[in-house]
Amino acid sequence: MTRTSALLSVAARWGCPLILAVLLLAPAALRASSETPSQTGEFKISELLFHHILDSHSWHLVDIPAGNGHYTPISIPLPWIVYSSEKGLDIFTLTGHSEAELQAQAAARGYELQHEKIHLAGQPDALVLDLSITKTVAQMLIVALILFLVLTAVARAYARRPGEAPRGLQNFFEAVIVFVRDEIAKPNLGTKHERFLPYLLTLFFFIWTANLLGLTPLNSNIMGNISVTVALATLTFLLVQFNGSKDHWQHIFWFPGVPVPVKLIMLPVELVGLFAKPFSLAVRLFANIAAGHFMVLSLISLIFLLGKQGANPAGAFAILPLSIAFNLFIMTLEVLVAVIQAYVFTLLTAVFLGMAMESHDHAEHEQAHH
Repeated sequence: MTRTSALLSVAARWGCPLILAVLLLAPAALRASSETPSQTGEFKISELLFHHILDSHSWHLVDIPAGNGHYTPISIPLPWIVYSSEKGLDIFTLTGHSEAELQAQAAARGYELQHEKIHLAGQPDALVLDLSITKTVAQMLIVALILFLVLTAVARAYARRPGEAPRGLQNFFEAVIVFVRDEIAKPNLGTKHERFLPYLLTLFFFIWTANLLGLTPLNSNIMGNISVTVALATLTFLLVQFNGSKDHWQHIFWFPGVPVPVKLIMLPVELVGLFAKPFSLAVRLFANIAAGHFMVLSLISLIFLLGKQGANPAGAFAILPLSIAFNLFIMTLEVLVAVIQAYVFTLLTAVFLGMAMESHDHAEHEQAHH
């Protein structure tokens, strides 16, 4: 089987379930995204797309047709963990099929709920810390659990067969780990690569696994959530700054051998560049992952647009084959993008870290390359 055939096979296995799920969930997601239907009753793609990337305190699974154009949502309520000076730590769940039902349950507990934001009833200015496990947080915990179980199993396999050739999952993970070490860590970090290799491997496997799970039905697209990518970029930013050399900081705040007027001009430029790097990391990962999901949902939405929400079945069935064909192609790309974005984020982290630790003499860095 050629590489292209293999990729198409993978895309079909991952893409077909996603397409079937989206076909089932798309109208339900649209209804759930807005309590007040539009006056025209039109299918709004923008509402569907934004609903896809927004976080929530419940894990929506499917909507069951209830007749007369109504649907019964099936979802898993996630725990609210709220702390306030008046009520202390409060843990509870809110169950319901509409915003009004959720608001009523929140009011019974002394809270006001508006668009997934909670505060004390009658005290909008009171300090309330929302520490809840949202869908994005739950998905991250699932990714962490999967990686822990799989990598622990691989480590135990090495311990059981010391010195023997790797088998099964060991082969796969050893190839990936060696690739990250030899192609990302060593060229950019030199002799210090082993110190940062655990962080780079964690970044790579976490982003890759999260991206792949985001392509499957019923899972959350956590890398399409800007808050997650900002958090990852912030960790990289802090790691880079805490490990920056004296020369790194000197070249930011006071260029050696440069006239003072030029230094004053370069200082704001360097400060902007300091924060532009993590910003580009966060936006690049978010935009690439979210864009792929938007394209899939947009192509699926063509079925409902041309079908006029069931009023024109001929239009829906006419566009259906073309929509699925293009979606399979995009899913092929998304399987590649999942690993490419993990690679790019990890590579740039190593590059920024290597640049921050570099010194003027470069002796140690050049010795590592030779």
